[in-house]
Amino acid sequence: MVDIPDFDSVAKAHGHICPGIALGYKMAVIAAEWAGSETHITVLSHTTRCPLDALRYTFDLKNHPERLVIENTNTGSYVLEKTDGSKLFIDELPDTKLTSSELHLLKGKEAANTATPEEKDRLTVIRQEMVRIMQETPNEKLFTVRAVDAKKV
Repeated sequence: MVDIPDFDSVAKAHGHICPGIALGYKMAVIAAEWAGSETHITVLSHTTRCPLDALRYTFDLKNHPERLVIENTNTGSYVLEKTDGSKLFIDELPDTKLTSSELHLLKGKEAANTATPEEKDRLTVIRQEMVRIMQETPNEKLFTVRAVDAKKV
């Protein structure tokens, strides 16, 4: 069985806690459950955004980059495939990305290393609140999942 990592490990590997990694974590849990005992999962991603890092971590794609294909159309669409050809399609629903003008402003200051300690603290609070919202939102309001068994095709 694919080990389902804890959220903190995924966020640490991603580099920070944000709503995108919270969304990706929810997707990765479903994908790991679908994968079952299959550990050689190939991932086709249509984005390089934060949710992809949760799949990278869960399926050890950093150590197996040959199993990751990125066709960056900047859409939250992922196709996972087992060695038998079975596929799992995960697609973010429109308008599920949590953001705010304050978040963008503070992220810009953080990236430019001009954020004050107070602004850094505020950025942390905003991210934590958005992560909480993402974690509490039911999956069906965030993304669709469709599995196709290779034997039935």
